[in-house]
Amino acid sequence: MNSLVVSLLTFAAIFGGALLGIGLARVLPAPHLNTETRTAVSVSMAVVGTLAALVLGLMITTASSAFSARSNAIDTLAVDIAKLDRILSRLGPGASSIREDLRSYAKAKAEELAAVVDKRDIALRNLTVLEGISDQVSQLSAEDARFRHNQSQALLLVDSIADARWRLVEDASISIPLPFLIIVIFWLSLLFASFGLFAPNNATVVIALFLCAVAISGGIFLILELGTPTRGFIRASVEPLQLMIKDLSN
Repeated sequence: MNSLVVSLLTFAAIFGGALLGIGLARVLPAPHLNTETRTAVSVSMAVVGTLAALVLGLMITTASSAFSARSNAIDTLAVDIAKLDRILSRLGPGASSIREDLRSYAKAKAEELAAVVDKRDIALRNLTVLEGISDQVSQLSAEDARFRHNQSQALLLVDSIADARWRLVEDASISIPLPFLIIVIFWLSLLFASFGLFAPNNATVVIALFLCAVAISGGIFLILELGTPTRGFIRASVEPLQLMIKDLSN
């Protein structure tokens, strides 16, 4: 789902609820707006507000965890590629072509992760290149115990890079069910309708409710953006991988 569209619809629903409450306050009979009614509605809305706050907090935590997991996977991938290149350099001239393939893989992987659209064909090509690197390392002729040790370490790092690749695929996004999101927005709209119902009818109140609606819809926008770090306006940075590529080129 498009996070910007959802956040705009959220704003419309929440601020619309506030305006509905202000409008109802003008037409409802006085007994419906007395102190006893205000107390009953306030207590009821306190339960709804608490529930909405807990759910929003959980959504923010989940989305933030997904974003952090992808960022950490990119960092791990960059470190493992740098380590692998260093170990390959210790395997001698026979591994020079493997190091070139590794540099090509790193550049292609950075382009894949930086792409806004889903490029599954590029991801599959990169996986094939990585598997080819693993095969080339396995086929190197062991010269001594030191060489065999470095060779085994290189294979372990290739496996670690492959694991990071799958983590990047699995942690690509979180899915927030549409009915769940609709219910949360309904809670917030109901809450703001109660605010408008008993609030003084003046410009200051309307502006305050407007800004609060903007803030909450902005929070929904952040949740959806952090939950989909592979696309949208807020994306996990591939800068660690790009900096590592510059180091490999030096």
